[in-house]
Amino acid sequence: MVARQVIAELSQRIRTIERASYRCAPQSDITLNGLPGLERLLGEAGWPRGCLVEWLAEGRGTGSTGLALWASREAWRDNLLVVIDSQRELHATAAVPFAVDLSRAVFVRPKHPLDALWSLEQVLRTRGIGAVVCDVEKLSSQACRRLQLAAEIGGGLGILLRPAQARGQPSFAEYRFLVQPLPPPNKSDAAVSRRWRVELLRARRQFAEKSVVVELSNGQDGLRMAAELASATPAA
Repeated sequence: MVARQVIAELSQRIRTIERASYRCAPQSDITLNGLPGLERLLGEAGWPRGCLVEWLAEGRGTGSTGLALWASREAWRDNLLVVIDSQRELHATAAVPFAVDLSRAVFVRPKHPLDALWSLEQVLRTRGIGAVVCDVEKLSSQACRRLQLAAEIGGGLGILLRPAQARGQPSFAEYRFLVQPLPPPNKSDAAVSRRWRVELLRARRQFAEKSVVVELSNGQDGLRMAAELASATPAA
């Protein structure tokens, strides 16, 4: 009986500390002029510092990593960007088109998934990191919670690149997005090279039942918003 009372008291104290830390953390101090149309999904909320964002994609080679760099660009524009590439698929030169300053970017290529998670947690705890991007295939609730607490301590933005199958798993991320590649509107239209639909699946503070379609132009427009679509149903 005494042990249960002690555990209950400790649990209550932990919840009180967590709520106080959550209230004191800065909430909307990163603007949303990175990925076109993202402000339509999040309104004026912006990217809160010290949080996690899950970026889900259906398959590899969809371009979701590039879109994640575009979306988080304001978080690392004047700070340090860390990319943890456990799949060894993203080279430094491939990040240059996304306005990444290689002199302020660090690329980490761990050999094992556990090393990637350890590196991610340590980087998130480090002050002065604007954003860290890491591909994470499997993530337990306990590990995700540790990453969230690490992000709150460091104050940076953690972008987790995950497969679409993870959408049914519990998460401590502030936002969860789903990236789906789309065919060009017209096969004969050479002005558009690629198109994606970016859907907001989950938001802790608010939920916008919308998605946006962005396309990559071969001309001077670069990445732009193509259309706005209504998502079917809000995710639980």
